[in-house]
Amino acid sequence: MLQKVLETKRVVAGFTDRWDGVSKPPYNTLNLALRVGDSGKDVLENRQLLAEKLTIKPSNFAWMNQVHSDKIVPVIKSGEVLKTDGLITTQPELALMVLVADCIPILFYDPKQKIIAVAHAGREGSFLNIAGKMILKLQKEYNSNPQNIKVYLGPSIQKECYRVDQKIIKRFKKQWGEKYIYNNTNLDLPLLNQDQLLKTGIKKENIFVSKICNHCNQNYFSYRRAENNRTGRFGGIIMLK
Repeated sequence: MLQKVLETKRVVAGFTDRWDGVSKPPYNTLNLALRVGDSGKDVLENRQLLAEKLTIKPSNFAWMNQVHSDKIVPVIKSGEVLKTDGLITTQPELALMVLVADCIPILFYDPKQKIIAVAHAGREGSFLNIAGKMILKLQKEYNSNPQNIKVYLGPSIQKECYRVDQKIIKRFKKQWGEKYIYNNTNLDLPLLNQDQLLKTGIKKENIFVSKICNHCNQNYFSYRRAENNRTGRFGGIIMLK
């Protein structure tokens, strides 16, 4: 099911959960990813169901073969973009999609310049500041004013559940400081991404951060929660009308 976080005459954006799809266990219904071991037929049918909610064709989706990088690519047509973790478009009815199962799906919208974007902010993407780099790219290449941009951080693994080893803790602490370390064992990626966005000039009131922990909430896929890490992916979707 698509939970909309933004809908106007110009744009629609939201995040899916696990429900209202056709996939079989352990993928549990509305899996939108093709490379996680699920039936390709079921995934395409799930995308068809999502497209119907957006009143577009399934062929209007643009998505990524995500590799935990800070690479951002402009797109003007649908289909998969290889080895990237951010997409930008000004094309109407091109639905950008970011797929996750613990990482942060981030949606961007500049209503003045009529630009949308998505980013996949996992641990590495967050470390590399993909959210901040997206704003800088929009500013430099699309003449966006950061104060006009709205940003939506979707459900993701929250600090209470995101325990990592001490090598990673030390790496993050050295790069980003103590603020994003919780209980000396866990990372707070939503807070880190929020602060990275604020440093670019985004207004705090224009950053919307979901408090849903997909690891705790059974309505969402979670790579860490799943047995043998076999799970589907839910999506963040944004489209200009």
